[in-house]
Amino acid sequence: MTNADTVGATDTTDTADTADTADTAGTDTGRRLRFALLNGLNMTNLGRRDRNIYGSIASLQALEDLVTEVGDTVGADVTAFHSNHEGDLVDFLEANPDMDGYIINPGGLWAFGDPTRIALEETGKPFVEVHFANIFATGHLSTFTQSCDATVMGLRHHGYLGAVVALAASVRAPAMKP
Repeated sequence: MTNADTVGATDTTDTADTADTADTAGTDTGRRLRFALLNGLNMTNLGRRDRNIYGSIASLQALEDLVTEVGDTVGADVTAFHSNHEGDLVDFLEANPDMDGYIINPGGLWAFGDPTRIALEETGKPFVEVHFANIFATGHLSTFTQSCDATVMGLRHHGYLGAVVALAASVRAPAMKP
């Protein structure tokens, strides 16, 4: 099954046209961007969770494949990492300082994931927080929101796609002077 099958869409782009762009797209030095996709607690249950909240994505692997595919089209190599243990997420961040940016769905860590949030801050790189559901609608606030560059909520797996495209554009954009 392809990612297009997983999300119910069909890819109609000519891969020969996009391949040249993706190979050369990246930073102003011409290299490809490097992003880490971090998924926290309870994300391995994708595909078995409430479809009204989590949508049609079949599995965590399908989500990671989809984000990697979209990353490739915008000139970004995506390294996916998942753990149900916060220390593993912090270890990953400390072991991978060469990333240009991060996309994180903290899962259950949204309420108490200060060590992961601090580790993300200490990278000095931009990061986007994503959630399948709009957790703010329940009256809850995420510990990550205070530090992230952007938050995408309530768009199911589509939020991840917007996050990778926007993060790539943001990293490539020249810094604005105050």
